[in-house]
Amino acid sequence: MRITCLVKRWDHHTDSGGYDRLASAVGAKVIKQKRLTGNKSRVVKKLWSSVANTDAYLLDYRLEDRLAEQRLLAGSMVNPPDVVHVLYGDEQLDFLLRWRSLLRCPLVATFHLPAERTAPRFEHFQAKEIKGIDAAIVLARSEIASFERWFGADKVVYVPHGIDTARFRPGERQSRHDELRVLIVGEHMRDWEVAHRVIDEARHHDLDIQFDVVTRPDVFPYFTGCSNLTLHSHIPEARLIELYQEADLLFLPLKGSTANNSLLEGLACGTPAIVSDIGGIPDYMSNDSGWLIPEGDAVSAFELIKQLCADRDLARSRRDGARHQALKFDWRQVAERLSIVYSAVKAGRSPAAAMKEFEQNIVVPAK
Repeated sequence: MRITCLVKRWDHHTDSGGYDRLASAVGAKVIKQKRLTGNKSRVVKKLWSSVANTDAYLLDYRLEDRLAEQRLLAGSMVNPPDVVHVLYGDEQLDFLLRWRSLLRCPLVATFHLPAERTAPRFEHFQAKEIKGIDAAIVLARSEIASFERWFGADKVVYVPHGIDTARFRPGERQSRHDELRVLIVGEHMRDWEVAHRVIDEARHHDLDIQFDVVTRPDVFPYFTGCSNLTLHSHIPEARLIELYQEADLLFLPLKGSTANNSLLEGLACGTPAIVSDIGGIPDYMSNDSGWLIPEGDAVSAFELIKQLCADRDLARSRRDGARHQALKFDWRQVAERLSIVYSAVKAGRSPAAAMKEFEQNIVVPAK
């Protein structure tokens, strides 16, 4: 099947991470934004932004995204693919919806943001245009009800985010090290207040814990005065993987989430996680891969980390479970599910019904 994927990447994504890896997993032709640089381009982009008025309903939609959509549409008019898949429907899909009648194949889009952040677009700005989407992929089961209300139950399918489990994998670790190593990674929808309070409490109680925080430099001021941590930014992927492998715990306090790339990267490296119980996070966690904590609850987070500092074997006992959990989200597994969606929309069938049939036929191995 001929699939064309409209992809997008951010600077904070690792080389082997990010949802754009899906395009390779399904063997798709890739259309991506081309960066516009130079003084003339900056002027043109500023003028376009002033008249486009997409900020009201799209996150981070730029002139480069518009041009990528136009190139995809022009190419598909000459040589139509079987399916077009827009990998970031929240942030790079506008022109194709407006000119949907010219796209001579089914249109699939994946949505990453929580429903409450996209509601104005689907309920007001583009309530009619979204009818042109043949399958809406959500990355968390918690999003299904809202998206069914907007798109219809026959079009909405949960297909999880994936991870490259060959690149992100456990490494050699010291059998013992003195301090508990806790790693915090990322920037999107992170609860930095909770992170700071936990780090401060660990220092106040003189716990033998070393925190490593990997994020943008503009987040560093949140940790002013914290002496029990090391801050990292813009590090190579290989070094990030080493940090995952060396850590005893991955700590991700969140304010919202569907899927979380950092969580999958850490689990794939065999690092058990402490994560806020919010949004789609329970879809990606198991009892054997870590612990869920209440959203915004720094006290519960600290008490758990304090317990694990005293009982290092408890964290070690979940390393195998973390890796096993991540294998469920290997890109090959995700690609198999997407092939069900692609085949359904190509045949004019309901992708939701096709996925239900697929899941009913999955044989669960006997324990």
